[in-house]
Amino acid sequence: MTTPDTLLTFSPHQAQTVMAVFDRMFPADQDPGANEIGATRYLDRALDGEYEDQRRWYRLGLDALDRNAEDAYGAPFAECAADEQDALIARLEDGDLSNFRTPPQEEFFDLLHQHLTEGLFADPAYDGNKDTQGWKVLGHPGVYLENSAEENLSDEPVTKDGKYQSMADLGYDPDDSGDGGPPDIEGYDPQAGAKEANDEADIVMVGMGAMGGLVAPVLAEAGLDVVALEAGPWRTTDEYLPDELGSAYYCRAKMGPKFDREIPQWRRNEDEETTEASFSLGRMMNSVGGSVIHYGAWLRRFHPHHFRHRSFVEEQWGEDVLPDNCTLADWPLSYDDLEPYYTRVEHEIGVSGGDKNPYVTRSKPLPNPPLRPFTLGEAFIDVTEDMGLNPFTVPVGVNSQPYDGRSGTTYTAWNSGFGGFNDAKWHPGLTHIPRALETGNFDLRTHCRVVRVLTDDEGEACGVEYLDPNDERKTQTAANVILCSYTFENIRLMLHSTDEHHPDGLGNNTGQVGKHFMTKMFSDVSGYFPETVWNRHTGPAAQGIILDDYVSAEFDSVEHGFVGGTTLSAENQYLPIEISQESLPDDVPRWGQAYKDHLREWNQWGAVRIQSTNLPYSTNYIELDPSHTDESGEGMPVLRITYDLRENERRLHTFFRNKAEEILEEMGATKTWGAPAFTGVGSSHDLGGCRMGEDPEESVVGPDLEVHDTPGLYVYSGAAFPNCPGINPTLTMWAMCLRAAEQLVENVDS
Repeated sequence: MTTPDTLLTFSPHQAQTVMAVFDRMFPADQDPGANEIGATRYLDRALDGEYEDQRRWYRLGLDALDRNAEDAYGAPFAECAADEQDALIARLEDGDLSNFRTPPQEEFFDLLHQHLTEGLFADPAYDGNKDTQGWKVLGHPGVYLENSAEENLSDEPVTKDGKYQSMADLGYDPDDSGDGGPPDIEGYDPQAGAKEANDEADIVMVGMGAMGGLVAPVLAEAGLDVVALEAGPWRTTDEYLPDELGSAYYCRAKMGPKFDREIPQWRRNEDEETTEASFSLGRMMNSVGGSVIHYGAWLRRFHPHHFRHRSFVEEQWGEDVLPDNCTLADWPLSYDDLEPYYTRVEHEIGVSGGDKNPYVTRSKPLPNPPLRPFTLGEAFIDVTEDMGLNPFTVPVGVNSQPYDGRSGTTYTAWNSGFGGFNDAKWHPGLTHIPRALETGNFDLRTHCRVVRVLTDDEGEACGVEYLDPNDERKTQTAANVILCSYTFENIRLMLHSTDEHHPDGLGNNTGQVGKHFMTKMFSDVSGYFPETVWNRHTGPAAQGIILDDYVSAEFDSVEHGFVGGTTLSAENQYLPIEISQESLPDDVPRWGQAYKDHLREWNQWGAVRIQSTNLPYSTNYIELDPSHTDESGEGMPVLRITYDLRENERRLHTFFRNKAEEILEEMGATKTWGAPAFTGVGSSHDLGGCRMGEDPEESVVGPDLEVHDTPGLYVYSGAAFPNCPGINPTLTMWAMCLRAAEQLVENVDS
């Protein structure tokens, strides 16, 4: 083996060891192996940059691997025979090597596997995937920002005429992103964050992401004086790279640095030690416009019975069917209360979709037609209709045609997890925040991190304390404070902000902040189709077909042994690293020849996604961690999440895994396999913790989202949700917050 030229972090011996490991994990055959593709070169350079803090683990781990090789076979790992190397790797994966305590063996294997797949399948800009050879092994053509209707429905592999295209081919360079600077938008001053705080405002908004961005013009156009403090920048399209490794939220997620510095601690129960939260789907973005910049853009309505879920269960089956410790509650709002706001948001955004969902009534059709059909979706429709079900095209915040001055989608697979390349995917930084700025009543200050909510002598909210871009501590006073960050940050600020009236945190005088927390589980069931290619790389995840039958009021879940339901769906979008890190059939190992053979069949994998209802429980909750702080320099406690999937939800998942397998087999799958039911907290659908309700003893905010025990403080967030049905929550959050903003305007005016 020839070590890479100009090693930056590894010694020659360490490089030889890594090369030997990687060549066994992804061996050469008719296609090149790991090191010909450049995996070790990639890792050597990554440890000199993004993964610098992992050098120590590699030094200790490689040394321990060598010691075990010497003990077992009388030679360092790189000089052992192939079968001996395989035996050592297998023992490492199982945690069975001797005197190998740090790093933990299974975690070190996971790290090796992660870095191997990145070196094989990340863009060549990162010094792996030499000459796009990793993509060639897969037969994945790489970075294409447009696909045709014919390609979406092709029954032959879509290869782009054999041209494998990288970011460099399109003129993108990760090192040069963002050179355009802040946007030139009337009313926005990128230097405003460092100015002195304003005199007392009518409203100070904490976070200018998805929720704050949508309601900002409602407040500003009503003539209210609004100050908005956003911890991130205002990003522009030159920062939105088709860079799976750097951008995607299942990889490095570079656009969420603040979020990554304050990751919650997690444990399954009170007797367990905590670890950093593991994310089943998604990490938050820090930016004007928020995480909807890189979301999958599914915008679905809850059903009417979801707003009275506790009453519905009791009327249908009786209270006794609810699991022990379940705290399911009704909303203080109804579907009819939110329907006008659902409709208004759909039309302001330009939602694309049809009207074939029989379980949801609209006062007005969606403004744009559905995204076009794709092969997997058409097969899913045919089979589920034959089963007597009602599949429909998912409504999405992606333009199927030009709308409101923004382009139609070009059907790129580089979409969910990425900022939009042509503004076809809506976020509030495109329309609503500029509208607010036009009023002259809206002072947007970026790079400003709020660290405390302030209260007056009566215990009423009166402003916030924040750090400006120069880390100077400042105070912005206001008659009203709206927390419109993500669920985690809203709860953390409330618990961290104490006073003599709220010794345990704002909103927490009855001990309800952080309670009834729910995190959405996503789990895929995949199938192998030897006679079919799906070409899931020819479009975005916004191309989806879904079933609401199993979350409808007509579905008798208790008959099947659980309370709750699930939506089952088929969607597009498949990217190289994603493919390499998918769940595997039981008979396929995570490395070696069989693993490589399996990956080459990716275009014949079809999948059904399970998105489940999760009930709230008294045993699932959030609090401030007593011993861990964030990495911001402020030393604020991170959150500690105590959460596990309960038996009711495990029975639910088993039932729907079997249902998904049935659908896949009817579609022609000869083999099926599923992902785990639960992989950890943090799914981008994290709900509850500031429950909405009329009774302050059982909730944190009222129907107008004002905190019961802290007048003038509002929580515009999914944290207010009383329940978590198996439906994407974003549209319902927007409708709820838009209604609350209009009520706030009325109250201030009166």
